[in-house]
Amino acid sequence: MRRIAILLLGALLLASIPAPAGARSLAIEHFAVTVGVNPDGGIVVSETIRLRFTGAWNGLYRTIPVDYRTPQGFNYALRLQGIQITDDAGRTLKHEVKRQRHYQEIKIWVPNAVDAVRTVVVRYRVANALRFFEDHDELYWNITGDEWEMPIESATADIVLPTGATGLRALAFTGSYGSKSQDAAVTITGGTVHLEMQRPLAFREGLTAVIGWDKGLVREPSGLDKAVDFLRANLPLGIPVLVFPFMLWMWSRYGRDPRLRPIAVRYDPPEGLTPGEVGTLADNSPDMRDITATLVDLATRGYVAIEEKDEPRFLGLWSGKDFSFQLLKPLKEWTGLAPHEWALLDAIFDSGELTFVPLDSLKNRFFTHVSTIRDRLFARLMERRYYRARPDRVKAEYIAGGLLTGGVIAGVGIAISGSLGIAPVAAIAAGVLTALIIGAFGLIMPARTAAGARALEGVLGFEEFLRRVEGPRFDRKDMTPALFEKYLPYAMALGVEHNWSSAFDGIASQPPQWYRGAAPGGIFHPAAFALMLGNMSQHTAAVMVSAPRARAGGSGFGGGGFSGGGFGGGGGRGF
Repeated sequence: MRRIAILLLGALLLASIPAPAGARSLAIEHFAVTVGVNPDGGIVVSETIRLRFTGAWNGLYRTIPVDYRTPQGFNYALRLQGIQITDDAGRTLKHEVKRQRHYQEIKIWVPNAVDAVRTVVVRYRVANALRFFEDHDELYWNITGDEWEMPIESATADIVLPTGATGLRALAFTGSYGSKSQDAAVTITGGTVHLEMQRPLAFREGLTAVIGWDKGLVREPSGLDKAVDFLRANLPLGIPVLVFPFMLWMWSRYGRDPRLRPIAVRYDPPEGLTPGEVGTLADNSPDMRDITATLVDLATRGYVAIEEKDEPRFLGLWSGKDFSFQLLKPLKEWTGLAPHEWALLDAIFDSGELTFVPLDSLKNRFFTHVSTIRDRLFARLMERRYYRARPDRVKAEYIAGGLLTGGVIAGVGIAISGSLGIAPVAAIAAGVLTALIIGAFGLIMPARTAAGARALEGVLGFEEFLRRVEGPRFDRKDMTPALFEKYLPYAMALGVEHNWSSAFDGIASQPPQWYRGAAPGGIFHPAAFALMLGNMSQHTAAVMVSAPRARAGGSGFGGGGFSGGGFGGGGGRGF
């Protein structure tokens, strides 16, 4: 009993000690908001905040969020303008406005805020606070904000729409963020919606309004308006917008070929160019098509024989084509070959050690030689000074530069996004787009020299002959089986073998000596032969590059609304 008495006496003594002279508190007695919706789609907000200061205070912070996230993770920025701060008599109050992360923070000095009730009026315009849907337009606005560090004892709001509003409806959500409680009275009178809280709002509770009306009352932003707003809110995306014209200038300055002269038809390929070189010069890339065309060219010149066989597949239910290559000239007779031709024979026939090679035996083996053959094709064209720099290296440098630049943009953007209040996805998208733009321009940056442009004119003129050989203007050329075989590899490298071979139906009636395989139906048709040869080339290309596997925001209506949702809101604190 004595212990209890001592505890009670101590409690009485503590209660009798007066509160420190500096003890203070702050409450919002009334928070009244008027929102005027303008026909141009903007809104004007007036917040009248009556504050009860207990103790000595300097003023109030009012923070309003202006950066939001779209469902895709990008920024949506409110254009909050024309901030005015006054007291209830209309006198301007000293204030400072600055950006703090994703908030617009207003520091307001309130005179004589010592054990007093004072009123602060905050006015501002927002140009893009409305939301536009297919069947209605909408204001989804956090009236009071739900981030206040003090209670709000009462709150009201009036939303005033332009004259002629139809289909007007309204909801009011109350409570902390995410609450679906509706503890506010909603009254619609003409074009005005009045909201009134039925209870006080506690710490970090707020009032949110959802007002909808029929379309056509206010101006909906155009596509251009939306694009400008999007870029303004996601400033990192302006980087690729600037990179594109810069890369266009770079291409115009360094990546354009000399202007081509009018193309004249040529009846022979440019002197000294092999089919592989012709195909490479045409598109700046030594493709597998150029390599297989080189193989067929070697066959026409007596170095290789191509053999075709029907092989049973799947228990003999059907058959497929298998191909083999036979070496007809020994290594000592390869001296007259171009470097890429020598490398091709060397890779297939193992420096002449093999004389008969099934195509399937090249699988997972030949791919290691492809880069060497491509290097030698480019080397031949560079020796002739057809390019300012090797096209593959130019492309690789720009692609690598694009990846590096894009990575830096994304990395730096992510690192500073938190402090700037921007969405990291905007920085990531800016980095990706920048990398794609630089890489895409890199693909067309390789530039030919004047000599290369003249050679390309010859290639294009020869391609015109191969493509339109059936026309009457080409009757001057002697159409013989030998000519068919001689230029077939060039036609394959340029992708016009069907046109070229079709012109020799009835002229070339026997398969070439270098090709060993039965003609379909026992009758030789050059067009069918070219088609079959194309299939062989595709199969050969696939085998040659095969490598072994490595080991190992919606509407506030329809149930989507809640307290704290939509735009606006925020909160504040005293100082």
